Amino acid sequence: MTSGQSGRLIGPPIPADAAAYFIDPAYSNVSFSARNRIATSTRGAFRRFAGTLFLDSERPERTALALYVTSSSIDTGEKDRDADLCSAALLDAEQYPLMSFWSSSAEAVDTNLCRLAGSLRVKNMTMPLGVDGEYRGRTRGPQGDERVGFIGRSVLRRSEWGSLWGPVVHAGEWIMGDEVEILFEVSAVKRAPIRWWP
Repeated sequence: MTSGQSGRLIGPPIPADAAAYFIDPAYSNVSFSARNRIATSTRGAFRRFAGTLFLDSERPERTALALYVTSSSIDTGEKDRDADLCSAALLDAEQYPLMSFWSSSAEAVDTNLCRLAGSLRVKNMTMPLGVDGEYRGRTRGPQGDERVGFIGRSVLRRSEWGSLWGPVVHAGEWIMGDEVEILFEVSAVKRAPIRWWP
């Protein structure tokens, strides 16, 4: 995790003996949607991100996730709207270039399903966030590398974040409501664990 000022990274506790998988951005997505005033949704994605998934497919409660997203890589398909979202009034991407999520615990819910409890940091605020996780199986990539699929879903309420709350307006139109749905669709490659945080 990074505050955007101190640059200090914080990762999840590494589960003993759990396999480490590095997220492959070329085959992964971090996206969001928020209902707007006319009952449709503003949808977007972050194009630059990195992270690590620790996974034991037979024991979902050992799952851990660290995800780091470049704030300015937000893409809603409209440059002016993206600029509004990156402005100091909302993400303040210039001062806080990274957002992060890292899990602190996991609970097995069903076969291949778990509930991650963790922390989300946006700008200078850190808040708890629960993520519903689903293990999507294991395969081999074109180069013979071992890959796993993982999907995480969550809902962020902007009203709980003082620095993110308030009307989000583009071209005179209200574009983002309180609830923001977040989706992580992850394809991750198995690697020897590297502790890249202190």
